[in-house]
Amino acid sequence: MTDPYTLFEEARKEGPNPFKLKPIISADEVWGNVVTDLLNLNQHVDQTIYQAISEVRKRYSDKIGIAIKGDRGTGKSHVIHRLWKTLEREGGAVFAYIPQFTDANRIDSHVRFHLSNSFFDHKDVRGVTQWQQLAAAMVATLKGTEFEEKYQPYLEKCEHPEQLRQYILQNHTPAQRYELVDELVEAILENQSDLNSNFLKAVLFLLFKTSPIAQVGMAWIQGIDHPDTRQRGLPEFSRQEQDARSIWVIQQICKLASVASRPVVICFDQLDQPNVSADCGDSAAQIVASCIDKIYFQCSNVIILCCVMSDRWREIEQMGSGIPDRVGQWSVSTKPPTAEQMIELVKLRLDWFHSEKKLNPDSYPFLYPFDQDEIKGIASKGAGVRSLMKWCTEKFDSVEIGGSVAPSLNAEEKKRKEFSDAYNELLGRTSAPEQNDDQLAAIVACAMKMLPEETIENLVIQKVESIKAKSHDLHLTISGSNSTEQKNVKIGVRICETQTAATLTAAMKKLLDYGKYGITRGCLVRSTPLPKSWRKAKELEQQLVQQQGGEVVVLKKDEINPLAAIHTMYEEAENYGFTKEEVSNFVKELKLAADNRLIREILSEGGTVT
Repeated sequence: MTDPYTLFEEARKEGPNPFKLKPIISADEVWGNVVTDLLNLNQHVDQTIYQAISEVRKRYSDKIGIAIKGDRGTGKSHVIHRLWKTLEREGGAVFAYIPQFTDANRIDSHVRFHLSNSFFDHKDVRGVTQWQQLAAAMVATLKGTEFEEKYQPYLEKCEHPEQLRQYILQNHTPAQRYELVDELVEAILENQSDLNSNFLKAVLFLLFKTSPIAQVGMAWIQGIDHPDTRQRGLPEFSRQEQDARSIWVIQQICKLASVASRPVVICFDQLDQPNVSADCGDSAAQIVASCIDKIYFQCSNVIILCCVMSDRWREIEQMGSGIPDRVGQWSVSTKPPTAEQMIELVKLRLDWFHSEKKLNPDSYPFLYPFDQDEIKGIASKGAGVRSLMKWCTEKFDSVEIGGSVAPSLNAEEKKRKEFSDAYNELLGRTSAPEQNDDQLAAIVACAMKMLPEETIENLVIQKVESIKAKSHDLHLTISGSNSTEQKNVKIGVRICETQTAATLTAAMKKLLDYGKYGITRGCLVRSTPLPKSWRKAKELEQQLVQQQGGEVVVLKKDEINPLAAIHTMYEEAENYGFTKEEVSNFVKELKLAADNRLIREILSEGGTVT
């Protein structure tokens, strides 16, 4: 039999290092699964949140703001992950997670988008979306009313929204489904007059999950253009009007969820952005706190969670008008893990490694290849989970195993390897946001800004500027010089994923106005071709490419996702153990942006008409 220590060494060389895997909880992991989670860590925080949900559900309180304070690595995001997993399994409330924003001037719209997206993308253990739960609950309000007999076949299936959806699909044509929704809206409003008819209609559309009827409802709630909005009886709004009514939409969500006896839990996380573009001069934490305050004032049936580090909380405390008292109406602090919990965390990671590599844990001493006393020593200094994982990562890679010592890397090589491992791991679970022009633009701009002074597609890049876009404006400009023709170049970029002809036409007109930004070439980026029925937009596209030397670049998932991973690592650099400068330098060194096909297409001359 092969010596177990030799097997361990071979497994270690194959990788991955179990202590490098997901050392932090990012936005997508709040919803998914984590490698290790200590259920008994910060249980007092869990209990505080569940108490708040209970109070709001029983209407002892109509709203509660909870500040969850704690230093990095003390488990704030793990608490949120456990909360969702409990609601996913047991129900009783609807949950939304709000990640970092990119535009301080559109924070309300950002919250509205991610709140509605949370309800759409994430399902309970039965495979039912949170919107489906709410839609079915609205139909269920007809029980005990004069409409009960008429809708009895539907009411029998409200406890199982998927069965209700299937029943309607089997018994109604697409046209009849819209008629049914109109009839249901009218009947429900007879006894729920506080609900808005348009909002209720959009929510009932969402009973149908991802079908065309649901896409109309989802776009309307999110504030995104859809070509069938008016045809389906919902009012249309300009972008400025959409921004202005974002808090109103959140208010309607809370009101409708109240009828369904489900409190709305909204979690704000990652408030540690050091710099944001804000005309008011407020920090990211203060901008989020102001948004929370608006939601608190205008909404009921809501629990607002704010995960915040101590120094960011001090920024919120400096705000007047009682904002800190509402954001932190209840306050609870996370605690670093104890020595016993530290040991349990290490054991869980090693158990994962043993299982993945088919090693017998009984063949090794407890916590091998670590020393239990060393881990206790780390815990005694009040270290957080991230500090522990970093120590274990380094130790696991270098500790002597089976009589051999792992070759050591110099400091620079070691840092580069750590970056590559973290980037590749993050890339495997990163998906760029869809139908969100501003966020996609922020991702592209972040990568572009790591390119200056490089020559790509014959362009020597000198400057990249993000534009604080107004309605339909460009997103960024790239200035440089053509290395072969010795001429100055300035590219204007607009990402436009809209499904409405009028919106794209308006964006194209701005892009074609070369004089406004002094650009020499316009670039439209979108993932789908323009429909032939969009005649005016198609004419403007032809003008861009054939008359004004511009281009249309196709946005592909496999090209934008690596840029999204770069953007995440840059924005959360400290969480990954790097400075933003180090992230930028490694991206340049490894040519992660320079070799990206989407980036090269934007910078290259010539384009195709879709």
